[in-house]
Order: sequence, then structure tokens, then C-alpha cells
Amino acid sequence: MEYFLAVVDHGSVTKGAEALHVSQPAVSQTLRALEAEIGQPLLRREATGVSMTPAGQIFKRHALRILHAVHDLQEELGAKKAGLHDLKVGVLPTLARDYIPPILRQFLQEKPDVSVRLIELPTQGLLRQVLAGDLHLAVLDLPLTEPLIEVTRLWQERLVLIVPPEMALPPGPVPLEALADVPFITMEPGYGLRDALYRAAQAAGFQPKVLFALTSLSGVIGYVAAGFGVAIAPERSVIQDARAGVLQVHRLEPDLTRNIGVIWRSGRILPDLAAEFRDYLIAASSRLKLGI
Repeated sequence: MEYFLAVVDHGSVTKGAEALHVSQPAVSQTLRALEAEIGQPLLRREATGVSMTPAGQIFKRHALRILHAVHDLQEELGAKKAGLHDLKVGVLPTLARDYIPPILRQFLQEKPDVSVRLIELPTQGLLRQVLAGDLHLAVLDLPLTEPLIEVTRLWQERLVLIVPPEMALPPGPVPLEALADVPFITMEPGYGLRDALYRAAQAAGFQPKVLFALTSLSGVIGYVAAGFGVAIAPERSVIQDARAGVLQVHRLEPDLTRNIGVIWRSGRILPDLAAEFRDYLIAASSRLKLGI
């Protein structure tokens, strides 16, 4: 089941094997044996990777539930045996600098015996790790359409246009369609900021011309500041750069926003510590008056 889910999550046997740190032939042999036992194919082997058959989709749903139950049992027994309090949380890189640190610090001051494992990943990577049971919670951007997760919205934040300091633009909000021929700097596939750009551009009637796709917001800011193009970024993340004259910040027309939420697996009873931290995040988001 773990081999099957890894292959499905990564879209190929090779990448699934790499993620599992086992050989590709071992994964292929295991999947063939699984399909022989079930009596029907679970995967379609294609030139570009693999996809699930209808039987594979059914198998995935039940495999996730079974493995979730096993992981929950191991976690609960392990925690009780060792007397540990472990919390596994994922967060978007764009939220890791100014959102999670102060909240996590205050939480740990109240619970000094808690051990925290914090992981930064793009949206889809966080989603996969929550589904796999590797993370209790993840804080990321919405919307998500995965039926096997629970979601609580934390806040809404404004996305703005950032441009090089020497770029001349008329005063006031910038119509997104006016940027149809301008090169964009954005994130790699799997990041919510990239998805937000493409959704907004398509609603404005054009496909964005992406010059560079990067893995960090600081990289995006650096290439915009150097004059390579423009980008969409969270307003709170670029205010200091704008004040320092590194780049310009402009509102968009129509106003562009995204929702930030916390997710966890549906059908799973969260450990008390994870549920407590989730509620702490929700309360802190309201108390700090984040977003707009």
C-alpha cells in the first residue's frame, strides 16, 4: 500500500521509488504482485508516468484509511511508551519567516516539553505529507479540493504586484490585463502563488509569460528587483523591500487575495497536542489580526 501511494503521489514508479529510498525493480515487482492478488490493474503505465484505473482510485481511498489507522496506532503507542510529546507541522516558505515563528515560540514557552518537527514545502508537498500521515497539520494557501482533508480558514491576505524600482507605471491599481505582454517571475509548479497568478491571469483573458520559475519568494523578489520582470507576492512579505526602495508595490485591479488555512486529515483523531496547536493557531490568527 505504501509503495502504491508513493507511486501515485509522484506520478511515476521511478520517482516513487526514489521517495521511498528503494530500488525501482522492487517497487515494480511489488505493484505487479499487488495487482495479481487483487485480480485487476490498479495503474495505467504510460510514457509520461502512471495514472490510476477506476479500481486504483478505490484502492487508494481504502489504502489511505488503513495506513492512517496504522500510523495513528504506532504514534499513540510510541508516544505513550517514550513519554514524548511530538508535533509535526508543515508550513509554506512564504509563511515561515513572519507568521509561524512568534506563534510557535509562545506555544513552546507554555509547553517546554514539546518536541516540534517543522517542515517547509510548497502547497502540494504539504498536502501529500498530511495525507501520508507524515505531518499532523499544515498551514498553506487555499483553495484545496482534496476530499480527504479537513480545512479551517485562518485569514485572508492581499496579493500585490511587485515591479522593478525603475519601471514606470501610472498611479493607482494596475489592471491585470495590462500585464499580458510583461514577463513574470513566479514560483515552480506546486506553489500556491503560481496557481494564484495563473487563475487571475486566465480570468483576465491571458496566459502569463513566465520567464523564471523559482523555489523561494526571496529569489522572486531578487529577480524582480534586478529588472527581469514583475511578480505577484503577498503584501506583508514585500512591504520592507518597498520601503527600502528595492522594488515598487502596486495594488491590482481587481483586488487579488488568497486565503490561508490549516489542514489535517479527515477521519483521523488528531493527537491532543496537535489539536491543541491547531486551536492555538486559529486563536492566534484572530488575535494578531492578520490579513485584510
